[in-house]
Amino acid sequence: MVTSIRPSATTVAIIGMGSRGLGLLERLVAHCLTRPAPVTVHLVDPQPPGPGFHLADQPDHLLLNTVCSQLTAFADERMVEGPAPLSGPSLAEWCQERDLRLADDGRTVRVGEGHRIRPNDFLPRRLLGEYLAWAAEAVVAAAPDCLTVVPHRCEAVDVQPGPAGTEVVELADGTLVDADAVFVTVGHHSLYRPAAPAAEPRLITRPYPLPEALDGIAPGERVAVLGMGLTAMDVIASLTLGRGGRHEPHASGTRYVPSGREPGIVLANRSGLPSRSRPYLAPDRVRCAPLALTADAVARLRSRRADGRLDFAADVLPLVEAEMELAYHRTVRARECGDPAAADREFAERVREAGYETLLEECRDRWGPAPLDGILSAAAAGRQWADHDAYTRWFTGEVAADLVEARAGLGVSPLKEALEVLRDHRDVLRTAVDAPGLDDASLARFFGEFSTTVNRLVIGPQLDRSAELLALVEAGVVRLGPGPRPKVIAPAGQGPWILESTALLRPASVEADHVVHAHVHEPSPARVPGSLLATLAAAGRIRTLGSRGGPAHGLAVTREGQGIDLAGNTQPRLFFLGPHTEGSSYYNHYVPSPGLPSRALMDAELALSTSLPSVITRKR
Repeated sequence: MVTSIRPSATTVAIIGMGSRGLGLLERLVAHCLTRPAPVTVHLVDPQPPGPGFHLADQPDHLLLNTVCSQLTAFADERMVEGPAPLSGPSLAEWCQERDLRLADDGRTVRVGEGHRIRPNDFLPRRLLGEYLAWAAEAVVAAAPDCLTVVPHRCEAVDVQPGPAGTEVVELADGTLVDADAVFVTVGHHSLYRPAAPAAEPRLITRPYPLPEALDGIAPGERVAVLGMGLTAMDVIASLTLGRGGRHEPHASGTRYVPSGREPGIVLANRSGLPSRSRPYLAPDRVRCAPLALTADAVARLRSRRADGRLDFAADVLPLVEAEMELAYHRTVRARECGDPAAADREFAERVREAGYETLLEECRDRWGPAPLDGILSAAAAGRQWADHDAYTRWFTGEVAADLVEARAGLGVSPLKEALEVLRDHRDVLRTAVDAPGLDDASLARFFGEFSTTVNRLVIGPQLDRSAELLALVEAGVVRLGPGPRPKVIAPAGQGPWILESTALLRPASVEADHVVHAHVHEPSPARVPGSLLATLAAAGRIRTLGSRGGPAHGLAVTREGQGIDLAGNTQPRLFFLGPHTEGSSYYNHYVPSPGLPSRALMDAELALSTSLPSVITRKR
C-alpha cells in the first residue's frame, strides 16, 4: 500500500543520515532554536542516523587518521555563519567524559583501562561511529517543538517533481514524502551496493568490509597489495594485527611479533613512493593565516579570465608552492626566535609592506631555498634503481626520514609545516574549484595528479602505522614490490599472479596467490545500478562532470548545492551535498573540526538558506 505524507508546514527531506546528513539536521535545529518556525524534517536512511560507514563493529586496529580533538558533530560560532545554540563535546571530550582509555598498544580502547585519551590521539573508527550515533540522538532531542522530526528506516528509490512546486520522495516501502526541498547526502553510496564480481576469483577489487573481504587469503599464502595509502594500511593491519600479530617496543624502535597466521604481503603502487605520515600535533601549535594562497588572490586571478575558469597550473599552483615555501621559512624563523606567534606576525607584516614575493626572496637570501622542489610531483621523477634491494633500501629510508619529521611534529618540522598548507588552506583550494571553477584540462589535472599527490603527502597514515610498516619489512612479513609501475600479469589457469618491474635496471619479478586493489574508487554516481543517484541520472534530473573528461565525474551542482540536469537547468528544490559532488567542489568526505570554519556546515547552511529563506538566517 502506498502511503502519501503531505506537508502541513514547511517540509524538507534529508536522504542519507551519515555525518553530512547529521550536519544538515544540526544546522536546521540550530536555526529553529534561534528563530522558531514550523518545519517538518523527514530523515531517510535504512541505517541509524549518524555513523554512516563508521561502523561500531569494526576492530580497534582500524584507526582514524585525524586526531580525536579535531572531530565534532556540534557547531560553534567559529565554524558556521549562522547561530550555534547547540553545544556538545568533541570526540576527544566525549571519550574523556566516559573514562574511555587507550591501551599501550595505541589502538585498544576500554573503559578505565590504559592512559586517558589525549587530544592528539588517533582512535579506532568504531568510536567515531558510536559518537556520531550518540550525537544524532542529542541533536534530535534538542529540537524545539516547532521542528518535527520524522525518521524513515528505509531507502529512498526516487525523487520526482511534485505538485505545486514540491519534490516527492519515493521510499522502498511505498511511502511518498511530499517536500518543499530535498537534500541528498548519501555519501559513498556505492559501498552500500554489492561489489561487482571480480574477473578472477583471487582478485579482491574492494577490500571492505574488513576483515571479511580478506577471509579467502590463507596463512602462508602470498598477497600483492596494490596501493600504499590508508586503505592499504587497513589491509595490512587486518592481515597482521587482525590475525593475532603484535608490535612491541624494541631497541630499534618497533618489532613485529608474528602469530603465524599471516600471509606474505607484497606492497606495490604506481608511483613507487610511500605515503607520508600524519605528524604529531602539538597542543600549542599556531595555525597561520595564508599569505600567498588567499581567496582574494584566487578571485583576482579569476577576474582576469574571460569565462572565469582558472588555469590551475598557471594561476593557482604558483600560489600553493609559494605558500608552502613561506610556511617552511616561517617555521625556521619560529625555531630561531622561539616564538611561533611572533614569527607569524612578522611574516604577515612583511607581506603587507612588500608582498609575499619580496618576503620569499628575503627568506631565500637568509636561509637558502626550501627543499621542496618536486615535492608536488605524483611520480618518482623518472628515477631508476639498480635492483630490488636498492629500491627497498631507498623506500625504507624515505619512510624512516619522514618519521623523524612526523615525530618532531607541526610547529617544529619546517617540512611538515610546509606540507600542512595543503590541509590548512584547503578552503582556498575549494574556492578555485567552485563554479565557474577550472578549465577542462585543469579539472582533469587537479582531480588526477594533484589530488592524488595531496593525499599521499598529508592524508597519509598515522605515524605509528609507518613505524609498524618498517617493522613488518624488517620481520619479512611485508616485502616491497618490484619498484614503481609494476606490470601486473593475471594468472594463467591455476598459476600465480606475477608482478614484473618496469623501473629497475636489473629486472625483477614476484609471484602472488592473491591481489588486493587497496584503494577505494568511487564510480560515477550514474554508474551504480539500483542506487538513487543512478535512477536520477537515468531520468535526466542530474548530470555528472564526466563529459568534461578526466577523473572528475561527480555530480554537477551549483555553489548552493542544487543539482543541474542534462539540459543544464538548475533543480531549485533538489540539493546534493557530499562526496558524490566531488569535482563541483573539493574534498567533501570529512567530519568537521571544532574552532575552525567548516565548509561542510557552511555548505549545509547555504543550501538550507537557499531553499528556506524564511527559516534560515545567515550572519554573513
